[in-house]
Amino acid sequence: MPPESRDGLEFILDESFDGLYLRHAKRTLREIEAVRAARGSSGPVGVIMVKALEQKAGYVYYVAVTREHRGKGVATLLLTDALEKFKAGRIEDVYASVEEGNAPSTGLFLAHGFARTSFAELAKRFGTLRAVNMYRVMMVVPGEFLLHKSTS
Repeated sequence: MPPESRDGLEFILDESFDGLYLRHAKRTLREIEAVRAARGSSGPVGVIMVKALEQKAGYVYYVAVTREHRGKGVATLLLTDALEKFKAGRIEDVYASVEEGNAPSTGLFLAHGFARTSFAELAKRFGTLRAVNMYRVMMVVPGEFLLHKSTS
């Protein structure tokens, strides 16, 4: 979705996040280059925000679905679409971070082949300096864990 069309998606974020996560999600929605939305008969019902970090690495910032449409496959549809776009763009490694205790998000990513990883593994794969920069861009915060999936 182009930036000028994204204002109508903020209500989905309001239903999905609070506090610091909500503020960051709204800022990310305005600034990030890739936002995809799922639409139902009454309008948008879900949103995913993604970004290429490196030539061959991408990151899923947020997946959010309206309360009314949760548990109906919308998040699966959004994540599947994002993974297909990453693969088409030759992104080989996709990352996401999830807050400890967020069972729905953890389940979503694990069901799509993501596995827990660590900064050490990221550094092994990309080198320490690049990994530090990627971690900074991903904005992984204390209380979250990093997930990884290879698209190849």
